Order: sequence, then structure tokens, then C-alpha cells
Amino acid sequence: MLAQALNAFFEIRDVPGLKKKPTTSELLDWLKLLMAEDIPPEALHSQDTHRIVPPLHGALIKNEQDVHLFERLVFMSRRKG
Repeated sequence: MLAQALNAFFEIRDVPGLKKKPTTSELLDWLKLLMAEDIPPEALHSQDTHRIVPPLHGALIKNEQDVHLFERLVFMSRRKG
């Protein structure tokens, strides 16, 4: 679970245009939520890393503008693929 979560965390940090990149604090909060909701590690992994929106991703992203940007980028990459 930790390896998959860290991969998703670093992928979100690499999203271009985010005003505030997630930090260790958001990562820890997100991990707690994933465990509390009993999210399986497989839910954090995809063969195509541009096509997955991690569960509870809003806990990682600091503001609503960045959440919308992230979701738009994922949607656009799905349309291209």
C-alpha cells in the first residue's frame, strides 16, 4: 500500500500548474484516510498512470482550484488515450 500511495503522491506532485503541491502532511492525512476507508492497494495502481484518479485524491490537493485542474488534466488525458 505504501509504495502505491507514494507513487500516486509523487505523480500528483508532478502535475504541471498546481498552485500548491501536496506535502508530507497531506500524504500522511491521505494514508490515514485510505486505511480508515480500507482502500485496497490495487485501487492506487493502473497500467496507465495517466488514466487513474487516486481514491480520495482531494485529501492530497490543497485547494479547490488545483483539484479542478487535476481532474481536468486526467479527463483530457483519457480523451486523448
